[in-house]
Amino acid sequence: MMTKHTAPGRDALRDVAVEREDGLRVIAMSLLAAFECLGAEHQALVEEEKETTVTERRGTVRRMIQSITDASRTLVRSVDEVARVYGLREFGIDRQMAKSADGCDYSPLLAMGDPGEVLYETARYVEAVVQRLGEAYKPTKKYPGLAVARRPQEMRIALSSLRGALTGLSAELGAHDLTEDADEFDPCIAFLGQLETRTCSVVQAKASGPTADAVIAAILADPEIARAAAVALERTNA
Repeated sequence: MMTKHTAPGRDALRDVAVEREDGLRVIAMSLLAAFECLGAEHQALVEEEKETTVTERRGTVRRMIQSITDASRTLVRSVDEVARVYGLREFGIDRQMAKSADGCDYSPLLAMGDPGEVLYETARYVEAVVQRLGEAYKPTKKYPGLAVARRPQEMRIALSSLRGALTGLSAELGAHDLTEDADEFDPCIAFLGQLETRTCSVVQAKASGPTADAVIAAILADPEIARAAAVALERTNA
C-alpha cells in the first residue's frame, strides 16, 4: 500500500518556525543587552570630555564617544534585522515567488523576503559594531592609558553579549547553509574576547594614606610620633 505524502500546511510550517526561533530570541536579547550597557560607558565618556582641559586629550575622548555612538546606532539596526528574520520565518516567507496562470513560480517579478540574506546582513552589522568599538579603544601614542573602559562591568557585559550574539548568528547561518565558510566570523568573535580582556580589567583602588611600613618607620625615627601613637592607642583601648 502506497502512502500519500502531502506538503505541510501553513500552520505546520509556522510551528516549525516557532521551534527554531529560540536561537533568534537569544541573539536579539544579547544584542539588546549590549545596546543597553553601552549607555553607561557613553555617559561616563561624555562627563570626562566636559572635565578634560587638554585639547588633544579631549579630542581622543571625543573620538571614543563618536565610535560608541556609531556602534549603538548599528546595534539598533541589528536588532531590527533579527526581528525582520523572525517575522519572515513566522509567516513562512522565504523568497516567495509570484505565480503564473498555471500556478508555477513566476520569476520576472521580484521574490518576497529572504530570511537567510537578512540574517547574513545582520552578522555583518554586528561585525561593524565590533569594528567601531575596536576603534574606540585603540591606544594612541600620546594617551595609551585612555584606551580602557570607564565602566568595565557594563562594558564586559556588552562585549560578552556581542560575542554570544555573533556566535549565535554564525551557528544559525551554518545550520541553514547560508555561508560558504563556517569559520567566517571566528576572528571577530576572538577579537571581542581580546578586547574585553584588555579594556575591562577592574583595577583595585589604592588605599589612601601612608602604608603600615611607612607608619612604623616614622614612629621608630621620631620619639614624638612614638609618644603620640602610644597615647592614641591608649584612648582606643580605653
